[in-house]
Amino acid sequence: MTSIQTVMRQEYGPYAYRVHGSDHPKAGSNGQYWHYLGPVGKVDPEELSDEETAELREEGFALARYRDGESAELFARPIANSVRDELIDKFGEDVLSPTDDRRETEIQLSEAAPRRAEELIQLDAEDMRQEVEGGSGQINITDEERKRIDFTKTDLPTAKRAKGAIRGEGIDGSSWLDVWSEDLKTVNEARDAARKNRESIVGDRTDEEEGVDDRTTSYREAQSGLEENALKYAKNGDDDAREALIDEFGWSPDEIEAADAPVNA
Repeated sequence: MTSIQTVMRQEYGPYAYRVHGSDHPKAGSNGQYWHYLGPVGKVDPEELSDEETAELREEGFALARYRDGESAELFARPIANSVRDELIDKFGEDVLSPTDDRRETEIQLSEAAPRRAEELIQLDAEDMRQEVEGGSGQINITDEERKRIDFTKTDLPTAKRAKGAIRGEGIDGSSWLDVWSEDLKTVNEARDAARKNRESIVGDRTDEEEGVDDRTTSYREAQSGLEENALKYAKNGDDDAREALIDEFGWSPDEIEAADAPVNA
């Protein structure tokens, strides 16, 4: 005869135990043997019976199988954490797996996450992969451009990536908004729209201009933008951003303290 028990220890836990009766060879004088299964979020349901799994979930005990939910690699911790915050705002705390770690660049959704959340992180992951591999990057959105964008249908990172991709195709200035719309969700879609509409856009083509401008963002520049964002959040007290500056960009704690917060990040 066995049963499942969950126990809190001080401020930690809960922990799950399978409690065996007196027929267990390791049963003590109290006629029980408590087999330790693990803390919340770490117990693999493959080690449990269907009844035990249902019992723990009914108690709100998160299981490691939640790691079977969708996951996506965002390549940079500040970006990954920004996406995490957006997901929580849209879908609630339960959208992320209990094993998801804000110190990691890979986002793990819970198995109960809605399909829309899965679609969003995969779109973000694909865009980031293209930026890392292809160097299309992001370009900051001006105040005037913000007024023309419907942010109830898209978000700022998507708009920045679209601007980088469209400017990279030779569309000049704010004319990129003449070929992009909020229903275009990926870098590829923005780039295709630019290619199809480039000849009809009014204004000078940036690929016909001499000299260097900001129409494209190299991988190095994209990384610089990530670094600037990380510095902004670090100066506002974000420990994850501070760790990213140190671990990923080679800053020292003294350099972070001495730096001024970016204005336009």
